[in-house]
Amino acid sequence: MATFVLSDGRNLCFSETGDGPPLLLIHGSPGEGRAWNRVVPLLDRQFRVLTPDLPGYGGSAPLPEAGGGTAAMAADVGELVASLGEPVFLAGHSYGGNVALHVMAASPDRIRGLALFEPVFFRALELNGDQAALNEAGRFFASYATRAAAEEKDAIADMIDYWFGASAFNRLPPPVQGFLRASAAKNAGDVIASFAETLSGASLARFDRPLAVAHGTASAPVAVAIAQALGLLAPAARVVAIAGASHGMTDTHSREVAEIILDLRQG
Repeated sequence: MATFVLSDGRNLCFSETGDGPPLLLIHGSPGEGRAWNRVVPLLDRQFRVLTPDLPGYGGSAPLPEAGGGTAAMAADVGELVASLGEPVFLAGHSYGGNVALHVMAASPDRIRGLALFEPVFFRALELNGDQAALNEAGRFFASYATRAAAEEKDAIADMIDYWFGASAFNRLPPPVQGFLRASAAKNAGDVIASFAETLSGASLARFDRPLAVAHGTASAPVAVAIAQALGLLAPAARVVAIAGASHGMTDTHSREVAEIILDLRQG
């Protein structure tokens, strides 16, 4: 792992491999940069691939204040992007997609292409007027965040099952279950942040570089709705359905994920 020192002295840790134009892969919540481990080997002959740990995860220092939100996460990633000295390709999965959108909105000229894999960007539903889907998700996740913050043991299981299907948590290896339970309170903060997004429709509409938004055909309906809403809000967006995939597509459909990222270079 390499360490990048942020402007306020905190550390942002990342792994780096490969050669070519820089590509940053942003993991979801809870998670670490290694969540992309099955995708990276499919890309590192075409890109210089960087996989940072988001603030508060893996080896990276937490945000200086609790509740800093997605924009604060993105500001840290944005410093790493700026340090590379050239425009980058950017991809984000789940909450990492939200972070990637904020990085793009803050410095669109630094992004050569953007790929989002089931971003939990509920703001898109609001901007697109899909109040029914937004309300349904809001009710579930408000309850989850309260339970997770209170360290209710089974709260994280319900969240995993929401995105991955019934009994998905029970099928996970015990070490993964333990990691998720230990990270539930931090994830609750990210969930709250994902419902407090304030990015404007204009910031999405003016991005004119290659943009792909992917969802799985076996995914939760809200993931599909968010992807489709982003496709309407961002004229440059290409919405891609990955056959048979659900929210864990970076593991189960890593080749399809890599191909979508590789297509960004074709414009």
